[in-house]
Amino acid sequence: MAVAKIRDLRSLSGDELSKKLDAYRREMLEVGENPKKKVNLRRAIARVLTILNEKGPAAEKPAKGDGKKVK
Repeated sequence: MAVAKIRDLRSLSGDELSKKLDAYRREMLEVGENPKKKVNLRRAIARVLTILNEKGPAAEKPAKGDGKKVK
């Protein structure tokens, strides 16, 4: 599997990113002794996780001063 570029990953939905992440992790287990491929897969996994973190928590956090009290 070829590693996707960041702009292509940003256009994917959360479910599609999760599927990509699973595929990259499975491939990481099967890569064997190819150090360059391992580095590329680690970077791809990091990219997907970064995008998921950017999309997920930002949308779920309440806006500051929205009237909700924190205990």
